[in-house]
Amino acid sequence: MFGRSGIKAGEFVFCVQKDGDYNRLVVGRVQSVNGSRIHVAGTYIKPAGLIERIKAGRAGERSKQVLANPDPNNCIFMLIDRVETGVFNAEVDQSADRVIWINENRYLVLDGWIKENFPDIFAATLTARTEEERMQARSTLLEKMNSLYERDLKEHVYAVARSTKIL
Repeated sequence: MFGRSGIKAGEFVFCVQKDGDYNRLVVGRVQSVNGSRIHVAGTYIKPAGLIERIKAGRAGERSKQVLANPDPNNCIFMLIDRVETGVFNAEVDQSADRVIWINENRYLVLDGWIKENFPDIFAATLTARTEEERMQARSTLLEKMNSLYERDLKEHVYAVARSTKIL
């Protein structure tokens, strides 16, 4: 990014950390910077559903690419399936892990996506076995979408719902 002189305390980041054969994501706010090490407080995200689909041979090439090389623009492919999440409050070494600066709006969308449980709701809708299950899951998704107040998150969720042909 032009004009940026490194990540500073108070800024938001998207981190990619190696987790066995795959990657996990961390989104959060930088608490402090000490050389190449930054202390991040936020949420970790392990794309368990996508990993399972790839292991079972049911994932397309695009999904494999996203899992191998996630970034703030393509990570939605990880977040429309079941994920494991938790509190992250630790140091990240920029020399070993990929750390990408993100603006506050992007952070709020990603954080809201997790806190509002959209991965499970989308997964239920996309993997429903019967038309009745699909309609029930779609109804739950629409209810949740209509209850959102955060404009950017709402627009993002609607865009993903349209692109996955749920709407």
